[in-house]
Amino acid sequence: MRSSVSYILSSSTSEPNMSHPDYEQYSHDHAALLVLVRLIGDQLKQKTYTKFFDRIAKLGNIKVTDSTGSVRNILVRYVKEYPVENNDWGDFQTHRRLLGLISLGKYDSQQELNEICRVHESLKVKYNSTLFDSRCIFFGPTKENHESQNDDNPSTESSSPDTDTKSENANNTDDTIAKYTTPSNFKTRALFYNESSPCLDLEIQLNEFISSLFWVLESKRLERSREKLERVSLLLAPFEKKDFVGLDMESRNNKKRCTGRMTKHLGDLCIQSGLIAESLAYYTQAAETLKSVNDWLWLGAAYEGLSAASALVLYPDMQRNVPLHRNASLQEGSPRKSSSASQSATLTSRKIMPNTLTAEDILKRYREAIIHYSKYQNAGIIETEACFKAARIAVEQSHALQAASFLQNVVYINLTLSEQERIQRFETLADLYTQIGFARKAAFCLRLAATRYVSPQNPAPNWARCYALMLQSLPGHHLTLDPVEMRAANQGWPALQIQLLQELVLAARRTGHSALATRHMTFLLQTMWTHL
Repeated sequence: MRSSVSYILSSSTSEPNMSHPDYEQYSHDHAALLVLVRLIGDQLKQKTYTKFFDRIAKLGNIKVTDSTGSVRNILVRYVKEYPVENNDWGDFQTHRRLLGLISLGKYDSQQELNEICRVHESLKVKYNSTLFDSRCIFFGPTKENHESQNDDNPSTESSSPDTDTKSENANNTDDTIAKYTTPSNFKTRALFYNESSPCLDLEIQLNEFISSLFWVLESKRLERSREKLERVSLLLAPFEKKDFVGLDMESRNNKKRCTGRMTKHLGDLCIQSGLIAESLAYYTQAAETLKSVNDWLWLGAAYEGLSAASALVLYPDMQRNVPLHRNASLQEGSPRKSSSASQSATLTSRKIMPNTLTAEDILKRYREAIIHYSKYQNAGIIETEACFKAARIAVEQSHALQAASFLQNVVYINLTLSEQERIQRFETLADLYTQIGFARKAAFCLRLAATRYVSPQNPAPNWARCYALMLQSLPGHHLTLDPVEMRAANQGWPALQIQLLQELVLAARRTGHSALATRHMTFLLQTMWTHL
């Protein structure tokens, strides 16, 4: 799948690269507003932060009524970490821009509250180029605890009229929280809650927050749409900035390049604003313009945007992290949906929205986009993420072989990754291979991930995790830990099974479970004696 002219159009590796791949992306994320939910300080327990993150993440789809009275469906994606380097690619694909920030922190004193506010403001500065709005959720001491602290240290009392005014402005509806005041230079809307309270109005506050993000985005979309296309500036990916220095931007080709890129950019803004039909039209128009000037990188992005918008129409319920509960009669790799249902959905959607791709054309355009990305060394992570998104659409369509083709392409992409990122890549590959019924390949990827957990390059070896992944890979190698069943089945590749069992013994020993290692070794001798 990778282009034979890969890297020819690239600059050196010293140019800006997207540094951190996101293997969990779905094509629907092109339409989502990106919001960072960040834990500040060490007072709030990780378990509590995870609980509130899961609660916030449930607000991934809200309805907003626009100025014309139409109801728009706005998607939101919440992340726990987001590198600034990836944020720099926001002009290339607007769904990579971090638009919102929600901070969570716990305090027991005015000093701790001030520190949380300071860190929050520093995060706003960090993402200042794209951030639209932010909220800070504070979990403070109850009045009882506050009064007991004041008995010991009267200087912590903070019940001035100014404090009460700030609390009202911060929409603090929890009367059990002791009154503290945020610093005068803290410009973010603060929400005060008791950690153990139900926080009844949290969803209302967050809905209002997402609505504010939408209206800022909508104003920027309208502003861009009013610009004359023949006078727009050239949008650039981070590594392209030096390539256009000194070029005649008034030439016919470069004017078309500017127009095509801006049209594609308008498509991005429309899909995030809930205007799917308009985004389809913009992407189609941008693809035609960019193809005429051989602007391969942005043509790939236009094709990917067109495919993502079409997938949003055809498969609106495609979601991440939804476990597949198999029926006993359902074979591995069996289609989850009938082809006739997919075809009828395709025909219906094409009648509703022009320019919507068919199910087959979505994968075809994704394949073309990946080929164009492969021509640029600095777009390796963009290409990798596109492969995973295309594979997930193929899984949704029950096209196992096409999904496997996209996943295989991931292996050929040469990226400079940390050990943790390599592990995440193999675990994601294993998960998708399992979904399409490729048990042997899934087991192979799990085994590779396990070895990465204890590789010499890993600064923090984790033998327990290595052992767990080795154990998960056994079924894919036709191994079962029941000696009677194993000898009766007599399937698989003995040399590979012996090697895997030996690695399992080693992992069990290194985790400190000597009895478990002995059991695995006796199992090896009992079932594999004839092959030793």
